Amino acid sequence: MLTRILVILIISSASVWAAYAGVRAYYTPASGAQDIVIYTTQWCPYCKALRNTLARYQIPYTEYDTEKSLHGFLAYQVLGRQGVPIIVLGERIYHGYDGQVLTEALADAGHEISSAWDE
Repeated sequence: MLTRILVILIISSASVWAAYAGVRAYYTPASGAQDIVIYTTQWCPYCKALRNTLARYQIPYTEYDTEKSLHGFLAYQVLGRQGVPIIVLGERIYHGYDGQVLTEALADAGHEISSAWDE
């Protein structure tokens, strides 16, 4: 009986690990990616500032709410769970919002950005 339980636990653990690895691969930015994806919540003031910055520069992006979207929740788990917003800009991942860092990263990615930045 103990052997049977041990085998079930090993198989279950392997299945969970394989599923996690698949999810991690899905949410990790691909080499050469150029898209902007943001993971946010509605109540977060930094998320609002991020949205405002992207709107100001008319930069297209895809947004997922980490509290309302399964996709957003899973990506949040895989990408490090260090708070919101999480910004995936091409192959790079940024945790939190820093207007200067964001505008420099956007400019480096080829977007036209003025010298002023949001806080």
